[in-house]
Amino acid sequence: MKKGQKRNWRVAVWQSGAIVSLAVIIGLLTNHWRPDKLPLVADHATGNPSSVDAIDDGLRISLEEAQSLFFAQAALFLDTRSREFFELGHIQGARSLPLEDFEERFGEVLRDIGPDMFIITYCDGNSCHSSELVALELLEKGCMNVHVLDEGWTLWQQHQLPTAAGPPLDPNDHTTAY
Repeated sequence: MKKGQKRNWRVAVWQSGAIVSLAVIIGLLTNHWRPDKLPLVADHATGNPSSVDAIDDGLRISLEEAQSLFFAQAALFLDTRSREFFELGHIQGARSLPLEDFEERFGEVLRDIGPDMFIITYCDGNSCHSSELVALELLEKGCMNVHVLDEGWTLWQQHQLPTAAGPPLDPNDHTTAY
């Protein structure tokens, strides 16, 4: 091997290492600034991120219970998905409270709700944990009757329960008409 080729090989290895290191740093920084941070270490026994381990079966609600409360108009449903997904479709009467907007919109979305109101949070699919994280935030804010409907939007649609689409009725009202 010629001397120039050996040096080119070392430069290539060094540059590759620098690129990989830079990519890792950018990825970690991006995750740090995400409102819904991805766990760096997951609990592979359950498949759930460690940040939602505090959600126990006592906070979970079955589809049948949620459906019963929906038809009795005895619960507030909170869609924790992004506003764009809310506008594409949501449980009829639900309010939009995305995890990433929680702090700035919590008071506005729940302005007319007492702390003892029955609240059901939902998102979409097994890998979505925003409903669990919003439920924990609501409990920290003093809401006492908070529950999580696992796979809420998916199950609701599969059972052909009432849905709506579009933005809230007016910019300051995060509800939709029944």
